[in-house]
Amino acid sequence: MRRKQLFLIASLSIMSLTAKAQMEEPQKDTLTLLQEQIDENKGKIKTLEKLKVSGYIQAQAEFAQPAMGTKTGANGGKYNEDIDGKDAEWYTRYGIRRGRIKFQYSEKIAKGVFQLDITEKGVGFKDAYLEINDPFIKMFSLKAGIFDRPFGDEISYSSSKRESPERSLIFQKLFPDERDLGASLIIAAPKGSSLEGLKLEGGLFSGNGIRVDDNSKLDFIGHLKYEKTLSNLSFGLGASMYSGKVNNADDTLYRMKNNAWTIETADTNVLNKRQYIGFDAQFSIVTIMGITNIRGEYLFGEQPSLKSDFGSPKSNTYTMASPFNYIRKFSGGHVYLIQDIYATPITLVLKYSFLDPNTEVSGNDIKNKTDLSMNTFGFGAMWNINPALRLMAFYELTTNEKSTSIAGYDKDIKDDLFTLRLQYKF
Repeated sequence: MRRKQLFLIASLSIMSLTAKAQMEEPQKDTLTLLQEQIDENKGKIKTLEKLKVSGYIQAQAEFAQPAMGTKTGANGGKYNEDIDGKDAEWYTRYGIRRGRIKFQYSEKIAKGVFQLDITEKGVGFKDAYLEINDPFIKMFSLKAGIFDRPFGDEISYSSSKRESPERSLIFQKLFPDERDLGASLIIAAPKGSSLEGLKLEGGLFSGNGIRVDDNSKLDFIGHLKYEKTLSNLSFGLGASMYSGKVNNADDTLYRMKNNAWTIETADTNVLNKRQYIGFDAQFSIVTIMGITNIRGEYLFGEQPSLKSDFGSPKSNTYTMASPFNYIRKFSGGHVYLIQDIYATPITLVLKYSFLDPNTEVSGNDIKNKTDLSMNTFGFGAMWNINPALRLMAFYELTTNEKSTSIAGYDKDIKDDLFTLRLQYKF
């Protein structure tokens, strides 16, 4: 009985002390608790703000003449007599041209970017790079990884904003994938200075697009640009340079002499010069009709290429079966005229582009169809349904240089293309 009394007294004492401590501890009112919750949520939101997710989807149908390839569909978008009909005037392909999703995480002076391309053909990556910005005078930035080559204007002009379905043929040939593996330094004049608008970007790149690097060769790419904005107009001027090498896998070279390809002996795996020079200009003005944009670029240089293809290599691994030993001097470019229609969601577009893959020969002296020049006149319209949704209709009329020395190319081949595209951007 005595033990029970002692236990009861001890329990009451502990309860009394606990109650006293709770009475002495200040109680938080509703406003204090609410403020603490707000502060905690602010921290979480601030962390989430460092991560940005964006992207766009382009669903399109392409209507092409037999000699023109499409960007969607099986078999590389090529015409197939068995499927499309032997005497078909046009054939159709449709699919997802681009399905991009981009992740960007920024923390103080640095950011990391990843971008994927998701279509019915599979999943591939487009960007994977880091960027470090100068926190002091804010003039310098360093990029490293896989990103747009800093050459000209059209490469870095996003496909979600571009007013034609694809980049000009010369850029598709010289810069497949648009991106490359490398590092670049960006120097931009500070805001408010007399040189504001001047930017120089230059770097060293693998030269094989977004493929795995397998040797020590590096190509230099640089772009100098000046941009200025006034009250109702803006303009930009730029100059670019590409200087690199391409490996020739066999012991012969082919160069143009007296309008014909001639053979030269060379050491196996000799490095052939790959050099481009480019100039770009942009002009925009606001008038009573709406915004008028004019953009243009001109490129020329020397390109080591295959006999059957003017395009740049997509790998640093070369074989005897595909030596880049045809040395071609080329020129090409494009001009855009874009006119917004005042007080409407409609934009009209005109585009002219050309590519001469071999400026040292012309007309009937051309015996290889790869050396024929191409001219493309495009026209179309865009309906900006809302800030996220856009419908594009664009027709491309392509004409080729003619030569009686090449079977089938003594006249213009049938290679026109009409593209209908619906894009959603988020």
